[in-house]
Amino acid sequence: MVSVAEFEQAAGSVFTISAGGRQLSLELTQVRRIEASPRDGGGFTLLFNGPRDIRLPQAIYHFAGDTIADDIFIVPVSVDATGYHYEAVFN
Repeated sequence: MVSVAEFEQAAGSVFTISAGGRQLSLELTQVRRIEASPRDGGGFTLLFNGPRDIRLPQAIYHFAGDTIADDIFIVPVSVDATGYHYEAVFN
C-alpha cells in the first residue's frame, strides 16, 4: 500500500495510464491529508490534471510513475482550458 508520504514526494510527477487503447499522462498536482481519517496511516486525497481532448470516466486505472505504480480509483471533478481534473480519495 502506497503511503501519503510517497505521494507527497511524487507531487508534480507525471503518471502514465492506459485507457481505451491509449496511453495518457496525468500530472499529480496536489496531495492533501485528511486529518480525521480512520485509515491506517491517515487519509489523503490526490488531484491529477489530464489532457483536454479526452475525459476519463470514473474507474480504476493503473498509474505508473518513476517511483510509484499502483491501481487507483479516480473521479473526474472539473474541467477548464488546461484539461480535465481528477480526484482520488484514500480514506
